[in-house]
Amino acid sequence: MKRAIPIVVAMLVVAGCGPSENPAQKAAARLAKAEAAMETCKQNNGLAASPTPATVILDDPATRGQPLTPELADQLRMKVQCRRELDELVAARRDAGK
Repeated sequence: MKRAIPIVVAMLVVAGCGPSENPAQKAAARLAKAEAAMETCKQNNGLAASPTPATVILDDPATRGQPLTPELADQLRMKVQCRRELDELVAARRDAGK
């Protein structure tokens, strides 16, 4: 057991010395991952043709009072069924400066 401790410590040191990403690269990678997750969710729920909502607000003032069209229904459905993915996408866009 005593022999394993230095090996583990050495592995952690080597892992920490690798090239790290700068904040812009991390934000871009997060955004790409969030967009891919959102597209997968849309496809899994039969909403691939619908545009991705820009917000997670269910009662959006921009659409309040409008008749419920198939497009608005798809947007609402996506906000419910892909909520986690949409939350991450909105946050990733905000952090990436989009």
